[in-house]
Amino acid sequence: MKTPRFWLMVWGGIGSLILAYVLIAASLKPPARGIDTTPLLVGEMVDFTPAFPPRPAPEIPFQSGDTMITLQEFRGQVVLVNFWATWCAPCVKELPSLNALQAQLEDQKFKVVAIAADPRGPEVARTFLDKLNISNLDLYADPRLLFAAAIGGANVLPVSILYDGTGTEIGRLTGEAVWDSPEAIRLIRAVIEGREVK
Repeated sequence: MKTPRFWLMVWGGIGSLILAYVLIAASLKPPARGIDTTPLLVGEMVDFTPAFPPRPAPEIPFQSGDTMITLQEFRGQVVLVNFWATWCAPCVKELPSLNALQAQLEDQKFKVVAIAADPRGPEVARTFLDKLNISNLDLYADPRLLFAAAIGGANVLPVSILYDGTGTEIGRLTGEAVWDSPEAIRLIRAVIEGREVK
């Protein structure tokens, strides 16, 4: 005859197996329908570095036409701040993709804020944008590099920083990228939808 201790061990073992099954099944649970689980930091976005810890946008003003504004002007929109300069060859190569990105996402709560970090001033930057047929990007300028310094400096251009609708930095990419690539658009749409970027 089996002792009570034996049955306790048998039922304890069965209970452990059931618990292990439940834990494994929960970890393998398929995602809810309609949620894109494609990794975000691949392809063109492999060098995108998530902000840790997330940082608020600096309140340093930069030029927009004849006025000075801050990123507070864009609250409620996902914003991709891009620092560029007329003398920067990778920037010249990247600007058309930023122009195309703005055109593709113009109906969303999204804005490319391409800031000319060029001491020669906004007039030179405007002529340069016109020459490149950049028609979807507004001209912003930081000729004294105060805003660029506030975000940690722009020693290497281009540098792009993605902010969510609350003005919190999601992450940044230093160097050139193709911003109208499927990977870049997927990343930005994920931020617009409020998904976590890791």
